[in-house]
Amino acid sequence: MFARALAPIATRTLAAATASAILFSAAVQANPVHTEQAAGGRVVRSVEVPFVDLDLTTPEGANTLKTRLRAASTKVCGGSPRGPLREQIDHRNCVTQTMASGQRAMVTLIARAEAGESFKPGERIAVGS
Repeated sequence: MFARALAPIATRTLAAATASAILFSAAVQANPVHTEQAAGGRVVRSVEVPFVDLDLTTPEGANTLKTRLRAASTKVCGGSPRGPLREQIDHRNCVTQTMASGQRAMVTLIARAEAGESFKPGERIAVGS
């Protein structure tokens, strides 16, 4: 009976520890957003995404990189705006462009990994819009 009473507490503690580990991992991998002025006055924002710690020949490694790309997209484009429709469309376009650049890089990285190429320590990809 005592064990059953502790089970919900243990479950919540495990969930909290997992969430903390995920947040810590994200904070460790956090990189600043780079902003550059491109031709025609267009502003380009990008962020570097680490990947050398992943085995990109496995589904788990590829899924982790996808998760990092989604987080990078949020970092570059910001959260979903609740303002005018124009801002919402601009945000959606930013996310689409950032994810597309990340997907192109991901295809190349997976091909390199499957070919047996070694990645350089600290190597990262830059994705952005």
